[in-house]
Amino acid sequence: MQTKDYKSYFDKMDAELLKISPRKDIMLLRVIASIIPVVCFGLDMLYDIPALYWLGIPFYLFCLGIYLESFLKAVLLMRKVSAELLIVLVMIVTLIDGEPLSGAMVAWFIGLGLYISFSIIRKNREKIESLIQEGKKTANVIVGDEIKEIPICEVQKNDLIIVPKGAMIAVDGKITEGASSIDESFVTGEPFPVYKETGSFVTSGTLNLTAPLQVSAEKNGDDSFMAVIAQEIEASLSKKSDLQRRADTTVQILLLSVTAYAFLLLFVTGSLHLMATALAVMCPCAWALATPTAFAANIGRLAGDNILARGGEPLENMQDIKTLILDKTGTVTLAEPEVSQVIEVNMPQQELLELAASVESRFDHPISRSIINFAKTQGVTHFRPVEQAEDLPGRGIKAVIENKHILIGSAETLLTQDIELPDVDYTGRAIWIAVDGDVKGIIVIRDIMLAEMKNLTDTIHSFGIEKVILATGDNEEKEAKRVAEYINADEYYFNSTPEDKTALVKKYQASGKVAMVGDGVNDAPALAAANVGIAIGGHKNVNLAITSSDIVILGHDAEDLIKILQLSQKMGGIIQQNYAWAMGFNSVGLALATFGFLNPIFAAFLHHISSVFVVTNAGRLYFTHIENSFAQPLFRKMDAWSTRKLNQLDAPEKEYDKKTGKC
Repeated sequence: MQTKDYKSYFDKMDAELLKISPRKDIMLLRVIASIIPVVCFGLDMLYDIPALYWLGIPFYLFCLGIYLESFLKAVLLMRKVSAELLIVLVMIVTLIDGEPLSGAMVAWFIGLGLYISFSIIRKNREKIESLIQEGKKTANVIVGDEIKEIPICEVQKNDLIIVPKGAMIAVDGKITEGASSIDESFVTGEPFPVYKETGSFVTSGTLNLTAPLQVSAEKNGDDSFMAVIAQEIEASLSKKSDLQRRADTTVQILLLSVTAYAFLLLFVTGSLHLMATALAVMCPCAWALATPTAFAANIGRLAGDNILARGGEPLENMQDIKTLILDKTGTVTLAEPEVSQVIEVNMPQQELLELAASVESRFDHPISRSIINFAKTQGVTHFRPVEQAEDLPGRGIKAVIENKHILIGSAETLLTQDIELPDVDYTGRAIWIAVDGDVKGIIVIRDIMLAEMKNLTDTIHSFGIEKVILATGDNEEKEAKRVAEYINADEYYFNSTPEDKTALVKKYQASGKVAMVGDGVNDAPALAAANVGIAIGGHKNVNLAITSSDIVILGHDAEDLIKILQLSQKMGGIIQQNYAWAMGFNSVGLALATFGFLNPIFAAFLHHISSVFVVTNAGRLYFTHIENSFAQPLFRKMDAWSTRKLNQLDAPEKEYDKKTGKC
């Protein structure tokens, strides 16, 4: 039979098993199918009730059949040996040896551990997929004389799309009718809206703020990044880290070695009892569960806190980060401007604010709202009549009030009108106000700082990260310096293009792993180039965030970044503890089994302790009540041990740094 014939057969088998599986979950069916014979055989052993023994046999054989089907599927379809090999052998040998209770216990313990692990993974995947479905929105397409609402993936190139005011632009395209301010902060990182009119290009994922638009699609909807998000996440979740791949290889070797050793014992001693004991105690479940349970628990814990990790590898890499690069707009700041200062130039502040707020009241964008709100707090309640209000795309606004020509914009805007600018010292972004060609004042705005970002660098340093760098696309050095000093960054870069940020990542990768924290697809090249890309503020546009990063923080809480560092470091220690336990347990268990100090039932019990320990230890990441249980002193000692081991591993590197004079 060919592989496709095998696949067809196993698909039919799985379909039949799903029909009788609780919650359509074959792993749960394994647990139930194995616990029934455990109970029956156990009661028979305690109370000598043969009827229970024979009642348990059909369930035992059914359970054996499920594991045998899974083992054959792995061998014939994936060309690899799975842990089901030892389970099948243990169940067959113990049944022949007259000790099926130990075989049933092994099947139950392993099945339960795997069910817990994959349940956590499944919950996290469902959470991510539900978020993706929210992003699979529709588009209003002009078809003849009608407007039809269709899924974005069905949009074809050159289709005409209607984008209402306040809606997300569904596809990349060109404006064919209308003009509006576009919020591109999710895409370009620019905190302020950009005015676009007929002939201008717009990007999917940006927001149309002020007026309806008609857009001609430049590509098919299924060619955009949104169409492939689900596939990318599925691939990333199934992608194994180097640590997992090494663990899988070790398990493959152990499986074959244990099988060979068990048959050697049978050949030398002729004892099925001894063979079953060795198989039961040496089944490498602890090895197999050590990494995936820790990854799954950490991913699930983070997902519960609205942090989405694309698999275990980025969390593993977070333990080794040497440089962390932070974008400013929307990452360290809220990307919402506030008025920080009003500078009078030949006009009283109250009159200046009244003029500016009157003009800004004719427009709807973040700068306008911040100026109007600030003016109200300063007692401005009356707006003057405004005539000929006009938006100057990308430059500012102008209007006429009481026959006076008002121009509000950047320094460059006023210079193009040959207006002389006074020498004024300020910190932030200046909005200049000119009346009839003379500067009357400046309103200084700046992004709102997040209070929890204060001295953020000091906390990050405590996790072993050597350098924290602020990189921003803003062209105001004063603003970049202000933010850098606020978070106590080691270095800062301003006026950084996406290419500059990518080059910065590659520069520091020469001295160790780099994490990039950003908000927006303009950071995508840098996020992709970094060893770990972290998108913060992903709740605004989860599709964009998931596409460009390894970890998505759905909120704006800096504590979430610290939480990632804390849990990643803790996860590394737990994985190390799990492998140390698995290695020690299997070595001692095999020695005891070889010299006849164990029987199959006690071996299965010890195997149960080993597997449960690994799953419980990993579960500390997901279930906080485990961490705070009666075993808390033991967990603290284990964490202290793994921390010492990690510090010993880092010691040679630190010594080398001292000799070379590098920090």
